[in-house]
Amino acid sequence: MVNVFSYCLYGGYNERYYPVLLENIQLARKHFSDWKVYVWIAPDVESSFVDQLRTFPNVVLRETGITGPKNMIERFCAIDEPGIDLMLVRDADSLLHWKDRWAIREFLKSDYVAHTIRDHEQHTARIMGGLWGLRKSAGLVVRNEYANYVEPIHLGHRVAHDQNFLIDVIYPKVVNRMLVHYSRGPVWPYEHSVQFPFEWTEDTFCGKTENVRTDTAEPPTVVRTYEFRRPPDSVEILTFLHK
Repeated sequence: MVNVFSYCLYGGYNERYYPVLLENIQLARKHFSDWKVYVWIAPDVESSFVDQLRTFPNVVLRETGITGPKNMIERFCAIDEPGIDLMLVRDADSLLHWKDRWAIREFLKSDYVAHTIRDHEQHTARIMGGLWGLRKSAGLVVRNEYANYVEPIHLGHRVAHDQNFLIDVIYPKVVNRMLVHYSRGPVWPYEHSVQFPFEWTEDTFCGKTENVRTDTAEPPTVVRTYEFRRPPDSVEILTFLHK
């Protein structure tokens, strides 16, 4: 069984995504040497860049055959593949820096089946689309979960379809088995939430769109824990989410 980081890439060359993805591949190889990096590739990604990705021994490419934002759903399906035990989904324009790596290692030491990070005041989603992970032991087949998904009409127009799917479908099924790392982001009852034991700065937070791509060491830490009670059953979870 193998652990993987899962990214997607679509569209022509973009300075915001292409170079940072290459840096993340290198960081994954350095800090998680036995992991694989899955990249879900749309048909409109520049062929020369795809050839460059093929040169990395830790990269596995999956061609989606579709263009546009729906590729962000495809990256969630890495966990469905045989032999993959753990999937961590990340955005191609955010660096896999020391704070993210710290949270990942804390999750790896735990028995939780899912993980998400809320490290900014704008991280208001219950599962962040580019800052979450899932173990095979969660018992979910993501592609099957998505197959009949239609966004609820009564919630009105919402952006970020991929994240809405996670909130509507995946979150209720893992909320009492999920580890949440947070700082400025909110927490909700029934979650198992651990506050980052670092001073928060605008310069370094998980999920930040990176312009300067530098790798720094992790500082010493003391962990502070904040945990809610477990829900008695899944029915109460769903009632809480939609009331």
